[in-house]
Amino acid sequence: MSVLFANDRGWLLDACSLINEGLERCFSVKRGFFRCRFNKHYYNLSKPHIVDRDRTGVLNSDGLLHPEAPERTQLKARKKRKRKRSDLNQGELDAEAFHEKFRLLVLEGSQPLIQAGHHCGYLTEALHTEPTKQPPVHVCQLAALCDMAKQLLPVEDADAVSVQAVKGHADLDSRLDLFSHLTENHYSSAREVTLMGEIYFLPPRSRFLLSDFTRLEPLVNSGEKFDLIVLDPPWENKSVKRSNRYGFLPSSQLKQLPVPAMSASGCVVVTWVTNRPRHLRFVREELYPYWGVKLLAEWLWVKVTQTGEFVFPLDSPHKKPYEILLLGRFCANSESTTRPEECEIPDQRLIISIPSALHSQKPSLSAVLRPHIRHNARCLEMFARSLQPDWTSWGNEVIKFQHNSYFTTESMDSECDALTDSTDTNQQVDAGTADTTARQ
Repeated sequence: MSVLFANDRGWLLDACSLINEGLERCFSVKRGFFRCRFNKHYYNLSKPHIVDRDRTGVLNSDGLLHPEAPERTQLKARKKRKRKRSDLNQGELDAEAFHEKFRLLVLEGSQPLIQAGHHCGYLTEALHTEPTKQPPVHVCQLAALCDMAKQLLPVEDADAVSVQAVKGHADLDSRLDLFSHLTENHYSSAREVTLMGEIYFLPPRSRFLLSDFTRLEPLVNSGEKFDLIVLDPPWENKSVKRSNRYGFLPSSQLKQLPVPAMSASGCVVVTWVTNRPRHLRFVREELYPYWGVKLLAEWLWVKVTQTGEFVFPLDSPHKKPYEILLLGRFCANSESTTRPEECEIPDQRLIISIPSALHSQKPSLSAVLRPHIRHNARCLEMFARSLQPDWTSWGNEVIKFQHNSYFTTESMDSECDALTDSTDTNQQVDAGTADTTARQ
């Protein structure tokens, strides 16, 4: 179960289980059906990244902090140097004001959710074991391949069929053009495929486009209108420029994304935003109004360790233990109103989970957003690095975290599994040689 606990403040999520839900039954032409599991080691975060020197105390069995003696706290407070408020620049003052707006919500709202995590066993008491060595990370070359494809591959004709299906046979799938067509696993189970010489696991009924900002035509030309669009933009900041870990997209170019053209009436639009005030202002005051999206709610993803501690001190002036989600609804015109089937979106909710050790791997929002969109909604993730069942995903590293190196596998050899798989295998092999058409 991926949603471990929910109340009127938010949700406690098991992000790793969310990934595994779509990979319970994976099919390979060579070995039949098997189970896939995302490597749990990536979620073994036992200690905060930075220890809060002011947060002196120990966690009791309820996950609540018991303070140490006051004299020790006062001694540490005297030693700590703190910048004067008059020394802060405007950006820092804005960040401080935003933090004060949500500080109490995070502090009080997270406690019942963390406490529930301790009661169900998802969160533990203080860990005394040595941290597990992280497995090696696959070197992803997808973004570089997208750049090469722009030089070599022409933009497809708008009238061309834009969806192609994986077959699961290496020789057949080697002919797929991942950069100019939507690629789909239309089967009801996950599929092991070989793409560009690498093995990936694709969730059931998932589709993707591997391209960058300049090659979105296949997605737009598919004509599909989405009821939910989630964006995780590569925001520009100094640390990204220095590290050169990934490319960033200036705010001005984000406005050119064809979100309105791909939005159904009443589409819920969700954007991950860094804690920088200028990015928050941009989405609220420029981006959403430009797209015709009405801002409805602000949610926070609060990151905790396996023991339930914030990964960064809550009042750290540099890094916060939370990230922000801005949720809105696309309105085709200024007079649009909420339809009866459109559920209201509550404001100021928390999503609590242990974060992945992999850079920019966000938790799936499908479970928490499901009550706020219509049944059988069509969902799109932009700037994605992984796939989800029944979703369309786009990005220049869109299948990065579907690479087989991030997973462990195990056979399905129970009598029940074998009986089911015998039937499904015949269907999969037969379908593997048949052509498919675009999903309407």
